[in-house]
Amino acid sequence: MSSVSVKGLQNLESIINDIPNRTKKGIEKAMGIIYDASQPLVPVDTGALKRSGKIEEVNNGMKIKYHSENPNNGYNYAVIQHENTSFNHRVGQAKYLEDAIKSNMDKIEEAIVKEVIKW
Repeated sequence: MSSVSVKGLQNLESIINDIPNRTKKGIEKAMGIIYDASQPLVPVDTGALKRSGKIEEVNNGMKIKYHSENPNNGYNYAVIQHENTSFNHRVGQAKYLEDAIKSNMDKIEEAIVKEVIKW
């Protein structure tokens, strides 16, 4: 009679069970990359929009939020500043989040993958 012994299954099981935590850490790092890349691109007039940027944890995920209101009417101008490509900004640009993501896809992917496959 012969037998086979496999070692390391407990370690493998532990790694598999930790994938959600590792993925979350990777996403947190990816969000930091996006946020850091977006900051120099945020349009600046008074600086309120740029200062409003933050990373927030939400149900089952995270988001980067820019929110700045006009003190006279309460209007949140973050979205229009992001979407209106016809504005001529002295500092910054439209699509400040979108461009930060597009130009850093390799770093974003690497941050997530590195955390998930970390042994």
